[in-house]
Amino acid sequence: IILCFAIISFLYGAGETSFNFLKISQGARQSGMGEAFAGVADDVNAIYWNPSGLAQLTRQQVCLLHSVWLVDVNYEYLAYAIPIKGIGTFGIYGTFLAGQLDEITYENPVNGQYIIDTNAVAKASDINVTLAYAKKMSDFVGNNSTFSDLYAGLNINITMENIYEDAGNGFGTNIGLLYYPKYENYSFGLMVLNAGIASERPALPFAIKFGFGYRFSYNNILLPFTDQGYYKFLDNDSVLAIDMIYYPVEQLVKVNFGTEKYWVLNKYHSLAARLGYKFGSDLGLFAGLTIGAGYRMTINENFQFDFDYAFVPYGDLGESHRISITGKMFGPAESNYVENKQEALKYYKEGYEFLYNKKYAEAITKFSESLKRYRNYSQAYMGMGACFLRLGKKESAKEVYELALQNDPNNQKLKEFIESTNWDIK
Repeated sequence: IILCFAIISFLYGAGETSFNFLKISQGARQSGMGEAFAGVADDVNAIYWNPSGLAQLTRQQVCLLHSVWLVDVNYEYLAYAIPIKGIGTFGIYGTFLAGQLDEITYENPVNGQYIIDTNAVAKASDINVTLAYAKKMSDFVGNNSTFSDLYAGLNINITMENIYEDAGNGFGTNIGLLYYPKYENYSFGLMVLNAGIASERPALPFAIKFGFGYRFSYNNILLPFTDQGYYKFLDNDSVLAIDMIYYPVEQLVKVNFGTEKYWVLNKYHSLAARLGYKFGSDLGLFAGLTIGAGYRMTINENFQFDFDYAFVPYGDLGESHRISITGKMFGPAESNYVENKQEALKYYKEGYEFLYNKKYAEAITKFSESLKRYRNYSQAYMGMGACFLRLGKKESAKEVYELALQNDPNNQKLKEFIESTNWDIK
């Protein structure tokens, strides 16, 4: 059984830190994404990955994970988070890792021979309980500050380890920040992990983590680099994530990469595929690879359940299989989109000023910012269409004018203009 926990130390630490089971990833979804999630952190498992991400939640969430780990060791995890309007989001999770040997081998101090005691049992376990809290900075500084899109969070944890007749414990905290601008698809995360003290053990596995997340529509991955990127706002079904972790004690830097893609079958059922890679593994090329899959069942707009699986190989040591169930309930789905007609009007006026001064590229950018804040703003579409038309981009101009008409179907003059214009699109 001591070998089991030695393997954990080998995989997750260099013998210079303790409680290295704290590095075992939580959530099958995140494990399948190469353990890159600090810059995304958009579900209950943010308690572990970046507690500041909990402030994104708009409904209660619970996650239960079971992992068949190496050498007959089982790993269990349970997490729960609840957002409270005006106060913040609270979370709690617990982990339990345990195994045992049904016989013990002793060394005879007299003759040096080994004796096997088949009636003895050697047990080992690791237990961690973590409490977390997160808050949107916009609750303090309003919606128009530089810090309005910043989220902050922290967690505190108590860890206990018992390996046969040896016991130790630790107390630590994780502090996280997440920057996720409204109306944008990218986000950045920063974390300080396992800052604390240990008793009867070496130092906690202190680390600093930086994460990046990007959400996009897989079938239109190049959309942001085209004219349509200014006026088409598609539902994102994919995520790209990168984490970089620095361990000061071990003097190690590791980089994790992961991606996720959802396919919506209908309004009740969705499927997901995940792929990731953890660079810097000492166990061979394929030991860094992770693969995952998921199924989402949406009962209604307030109830949703995710069933996720991840396969994580460890080279010659074997592999682990992780299964988790995440329930999301009593509230609407999380979204970073917030309609703001006042800001939309401000950007529209700025765009119109650029249009009047024949600065068409700058005007398009301003009209696009206006539409990000109010996607049914017909006048902003019309202004952008005028810019494209003057730049000779008739195909984009026609498409934008038609979007304007869709949002203002009673605009007879606009309808006549579209019908009477010689678009001459080849």
